Amino acid sequence: MTGEYGPTVTAPERPSDIWRHDPHALGARGEEVAAASLGARGWTILGRNWQSGYGEVDIIALDPDAEASVVSLIEVKTRLASGVEEPVPELAVDELRRQRYTNAAAAFLRDNSWYRLVRFDVIAITVFDDGMAHLRHVKGAFEVGQ
Repeated sequence: MTGEYGPTVTAPERPSDIWRHDPHALGARGEEVAAASLGARGWTILGRNWQSGYGEVDIIALDPDAEASVVSLIEVKTRLASGVEEPVPELAVDELRRQRYTNAAAAFLRDNSWYRLVRFDVIAITVFDDGMAHLRHVKGAFEVGQ
């Protein structure tokens, strides 16, 4: 996966039994953690769980360090660590997911023409048994057609 890795953030977050048995609950909690982290770093959240005919975009946000005409469409991937190896959640953003995001970006730009460019980011969250969560923000994780 290409892109610039943002800071790794460690936050206390003890996994619940619900997370272990319900991947949707884990994903929803990961999106909450990601949005909170973005807000704490000065990002403006424009939308969450935005629906297009091509699927859902987890977070739409403005990076305070990017040009005003650039909007970030962010896919959040959350995994529970099991054993000694840390999973790599961002690898779950496969070719099909990238194509859906590319199509969703075109739909978003049609409806929001004041933005000129889209950047595709991935926020990968790994939750450990001890309650720690590592968050990696990959800015510009992929490009159109990649």
